[in-house]
Amino acid sequence: MNLLEAARYSFNNLVRRSLRSWLTILGMVIGVMAIVVILSISEGFNREINTQMSAFGADMMFVYPIADLESAFSGGSSGLLTTSGKLRQADVDDIQNIPGVKDVARSLYGRASISFKDKNITGFIVGTDKEMFDMYPTYIEVESGRVFKNGERNVAFFGADAANNLFGKDKVQVGSIVQMNGKNFRVVGVQKRIGTSLSASDDSQIYVTFDDARDMFRGQYLEDEVGFIMVQVDSGFKPDEIKDAIERKISANHRLRVADKDFSVITSDQISEIVGTILLSIQLVLGAVTLIASVVGAIGIANTMFMNVLERIREIGILKSVGATKNDILMLFLIESAIIGFAGGLIGLVLGYALLQVLVDLFSVPAFLRLRIIAFVFIFSIGTGVLAGIIPSWRAAKMDPVEALSYD
Repeated sequence: MNLLEAARYSFNNLVRRSLRSWLTILGMVIGVMAIVVILSISEGFNREINTQMSAFGADMMFVYPIADLESAFSGGSSGLLTTSGKLRQADVDDIQNIPGVKDVARSLYGRASISFKDKNITGFIVGTDKEMFDMYPTYIEVESGRVFKNGERNVAFFGADAANNLFGKDKVQVGSIVQMNGKNFRVVGVQKRIGTSLSASDDSQIYVTFDDARDMFRGQYLEDEVGFIMVQVDSGFKPDEIKDAIERKISANHRLRVADKDFSVITSDQISEIVGTILLSIQLVLGAVTLIASVVGAIGIANTMFMNVLERIREIGILKSVGATKNDILMLFLIESAIIGFAGGLIGLVLGYALLQVLVDLFSVPAFLRLRIIAFVFIFSIGTGVLAGIIPSWRAAKMDPVEALSYD
């Protein structure tokens, strides 16, 4: 019996038992759908994270008034993200004077009452220096107008979603006057929409000058306090060496040992590692869920194949009596289980892709179905089918033809 004849014979047997076959395939479909959705979403997040991290560049670092920011993030505990100390203007000045530092930008942030036309809301405001926009020219791009200059007062730069969605039908444009904490601000520019699932907060941002933010949040910060500091390293210098120099300088300012510092200096590479670790943890959890669904599908295939063997004992005896070998019988049943796996993989792939489109449309979930995911789905589904069918197929192959023919 050649492979084509065996495949045709096995397919006809599955068709004759269509209800059981479809119920078995359904179990496989669920597992494959889970694989398609989880792997595609994971791939989508990876692509978006890599895209956004590349916009920050390896020459960027951030100074926060939090003692162990890296451990707090990697441990997943938001409770640890509390201010440990204070960053001051003197720290900014000293960082700027470190050899190898190209640019420094300060930031303050807080909530403010915002009014535009007849709409009144409470929103999040970031006060910063013009250098911040210079550091991210490919991430924060201008759609219309311009970014503000250092020394300007009562001006604002709006993110795309903040300008277009924050006040309903009323759109903020260049030249619009917006009240923040009772003071009029003129909009000098609107940002081009970044548009990724991870940039929602950046697209909804409202920026004002650092000096305006200091006035706006007076009482929340000390007179010379800085919320956090962004640092750009000059070409030719190693970020890790600059990081060490910053830690030593600010620790001296705060009269602390570096080991007891009340701030953190985080490089772009560290942020990538932290995000990667968090994403890997999520993938492992989701992978375990997928594995459970796949095991259920495999058990279903094995159960169906055992039933097929029991119901076809006489048929096996007849096949052996007319010359079918153990390998022929083994091949027949393995092909049946492989067909079930293949059908489950094909249907699961189609339904999984459809579910992905729904998730993308409704929740803007990033997803990317790569060819290697499709290849993995078919290898996995067919392989699962074959593995689940080995034991029942072997039982069928080693049956004695005389006992099989006399089986009632």
